Formats: sequence, structure tokens, C-alpha cells
Amino acid sequence: MSAVRDVRAKSLLTIREREVFELLVQDKTTKEIAETLFISEKTVRNHISNVIWSLV
Repeated sequence: MSAVRDVRAKSLLTIREREVFELLVQDKTTKEIAETLFISEKTVRNHISNVIWSLV
């Protein structure tokens, strides 16, 4: 059942949202994620917000 949920969750997210989420669960800070992906911290926060809304 969790595998099905994982596939569903991944299909709800954009590639960039998945990248941000994967770094977030690796305990990276917003600043570290922004530096890694060459985006602003505000953009990282937007992606995190979108991930949360997509998964609830």
C-alpha cells in the first residue's frame, strides 16, 4: 500500500518539487537547497508549500 501511495505522491509533484523535497528530507536547510539548485530561498519555500498542499 505504501508503494502505491509513493507513486501517487510522486505523480502529483513537479520534478523541481521532488528535487526540493528530497533535499529537505535529507535535513538540508532552505539556504542549502537554494544554493544546491541555484534558485532563491523564496523559490525553495514556494516549492515546499506546493509539496505540502499536493500531499494533503
